[in-house]
Amino acid sequence: MHCSVKWHLTHKERKDHMIKIGDICPLFFSPLKNKFQQDIDYIQRFHVNDRILIQIFSNDASHAVRAHLYNLVSGVQTAISLSEYEVNDTVKMYYSAITGLSDSVYALEVSDASGNFQSTSEPFSICSDSLLLEETCLIKYSHKDNNSPFDNIFWVGETQLFFEFRIEGGFKPNSYSPKVENEQFRNQKQEIIELYSVPYDTFALSCGNSSGIPYWFIQFINKVLCLSDFCVNGVAYVRSGNSVPEVTQISEDSQMFWASVLLEKRENNLSGLGGIPGGSSAINLVGFNINNPKEGEMLQYDSSQLAFVNTDKIEV
Repeated sequence: MHCSVKWHLTHKERKDHMIKIGDICPLFFSPLKNKFQQDIDYIQRFHVNDRILIQIFSNDASHAVRAHLYNLVSGVQTAISLSEYEVNDTVKMYYSAITGLSDSVYALEVSDASGNFQSTSEPFSICSDSLLLEETCLIKYSHKDNNSPFDNIFWVGETQLFFEFRIEGGFKPNSYSPKVENEQFRNQKQEIIELYSVPYDTFALSCGNSSGIPYWFIQFINKVLCLSDFCVNGVAYVRSGNSVPEVTQISEDSQMFWASVLLEKRENNLSGLGGIPGGSSAINLVGFNINNPKEGEMLQYDSSQLAFVNTDKIEV
């Protein structure tokens, strides 16, 4: 059973705003901009086969949600068919996966039936030519259950929902760093014995091409890395430790940025001829075999027992 998402709005917000767009929707609504700086000349891009999953929440059953897609090139307006899901006794989710659009530039408008709420997304383009999206990477994200820091639903019944998002960037060869997790023991001759050693890698995900990306893309990446499922071009990654995006401004007056964040693959695909490395290694079996300890005895590692044993003399 998957728990229901919490409704994070305060009482005042519930009264004033009956409609809320999901926290990690792959489209962006009313981001903060500075009118005194350079204009943001940026249009988000998707492939025609990408699934743009939108989720809108209403905490009043009388406030039904509507969504319309505007083709900003042709001027045609199309209603989006929304599925409904009862989150709990007071909150209903309206959602839809937009895909298969023709090549153009669009904006999504969300409103309620009473006309008290209306919000329009930033423009986004749909492209059927994969070559034009070669510098982008596809990010898919979801969560193990509905208990996340965000007002979003990732499971409807037993069906897991995946969001898709595309960003300029990827992994550069110089973003790779080799790492190792090991444990060593130094004997009385000061020789190092490797008890346990497993290599792993970190990769810096670079975000932004030569023109950069808006800050809200960086904020978005930091959010979705808090989820259990985060894939870049089909490969699952996790945030490395508590790393956050390192941000560089394109120029002093610009509202565009570059960013990079340190990731690790979720699975370290290592296996030797005998199976999973470390399955019978000292790190799993090493212990302390203390038998009738006496005053003045010391501990010494005994490789035949794969353990530290108590002894009254040190052998080298």
